[in-house]
Amino acid sequence: MDSADPGFSEHFLFVTGRLAEPLLRRMLPDLASSYDFQYSVAVMPISIAGLMSVPWIAERLKVPPEATRVLLPGRCSGDPHELEAKLRIPVERGPNDLHDLPEYFRRRHRPCLPQDEYSLRIVAVVKDAADVPLPTLLDLADRLVADGADVIGLWHEDREPRPQFAKIIKALHSHGHKVWVRTLELSTWQAALATGADFVEPLLEVPEDLPEQTNLVIEPYLPGTWEGVEETLESLRKIRRPTILKQSLVPVGLGFTQSMLRSVEARHIWPDIPLALDLCSVLFHSAADAGPLLLLLLGFAQEIGARWILTTQEVNTARTSVRECDVIRRMVHCAQRYHVSLRSLDSSLAMLRDHHINNGNEEYWQQLREQIRDPSPRLFVKANQLCAWAFGRELQSSDPYELFEAITDAAKDAGRPLDPDTAFYLGYELCKAAIARQLGKNYWQDEALHWGLHTVAEPSPRERRIRRLARRRSVKGCSETGKTAHS
Repeated sequence: MDSADPGFSEHFLFVTGRLAEPLLRRMLPDLASSYDFQYSVAVMPISIAGLMSVPWIAERLKVPPEATRVLLPGRCSGDPHELEAKLRIPVERGPNDLHDLPEYFRRRHRPCLPQDEYSLRIVAVVKDAADVPLPTLLDLADRLVADGADVIGLWHEDREPRPQFAKIIKALHSHGHKVWVRTLELSTWQAALATGADFVEPLLEVPEDLPEQTNLVIEPYLPGTWEGVEETLESLRKIRRPTILKQSLVPVGLGFTQSMLRSVEARHIWPDIPLALDLCSVLFHSAADAGPLLLLLLGFAQEIGARWILTTQEVNTARTSVRECDVIRRMVHCAQRYHVSLRSLDSSLAMLRDHHINNGNEEYWQQLREQIRDPSPRLFVKANQLCAWAFGRELQSSDPYELFEAITDAAKDAGRPLDPDTAFYLGYELCKAAIARQLGKNYWQDEALHWGLHTVAEPSPRERRIRRLARRRSVKGCSETGKTAHS
């Protein structure tokens, strides 16, 4: 029966290890009833499911004929598509933690919402761009566009002539980038127009001859008012030039709310004029991570129908704002169009703290303790404490130094003192566990902490061993070659 048929019921084959099997089997009946699927469980000959790899699974997995889809543990390494090609049925990677299975199936049964759509365009502002060496500027522009910027903004607030502007604009155009220029110096402004900048602000004069692709960006003569806007728009309508109205949001405490209200007012007064919101000042003067601010600001921009947002990475707290804006603009577009909660779309902005914490209950911890046979120390964060099961002891502390000393003592008492490699490894893992405890994050031994869209995956212990052996062979080969050449 085809999966598109109304009567079709998926049959999942859940691949797991011995430790996770009891919990998985307890969870599956309710999940199968709630989400209408059949299931089988394949318990592989390994305790910890996260240590499996796709090639290892492929050699051992026996798939029952009724299975229509295979669900692998979230932490197993390798490409599921390799197994899919061999089995000829879909293979997916499940959640990292079994406690997340209900959320996994909730997401599967939501309508498929296209998160690759967006309506906001991003201008990445580079201040004092003419002072940046051209090769450096081009490299920066390439990276900003790769992160999601649609336009590169070149800003110069002083009134000094910048004769090199024409060269910069041409170079950026040759790299395929669109350019937005802001300058208060007339000759530089005229040069930007003559060179074909895609967007130019402010309007210092009404040009007689304007390149076809150039958009003129206007703003009020006096901040906080609409002085001069209607007159300027009328003069530009007569020459039929593409126009954008820019509204700058000002920092909290200096008129933030009023600037937002004026943005709403602008959409009502001039609904046919594209609106650009400049967020740079808010980001620059907020000593806070940009991500949460941008979520609210872009949500506001989306709801009032703005077309452009201007952001900057000039301050460290906003150093990845372009990438964050690219994620957020898709989320807010999807949320508004399909009337869904942002919480149900994406957790990649949960960077400081995790979306939710999987603490497990006492029964879970007791079963896990009883089934672990690996003599290596196992580290956890449990009930806001750093915990270790090591050398036959259950240890815990809120201080990573104290816990490490306790592990060291347990190792000595067991006649297995820690070697330098193991000590370094445990110190590194305890550092991650301490960070997770302090910030409210999930900690899983041998796994990278989750930092949302900035998460960098860590190689598994097996991958580290392979790399270490390869380095040793390389060093040995170089040494032998050197000896041969010398002799």
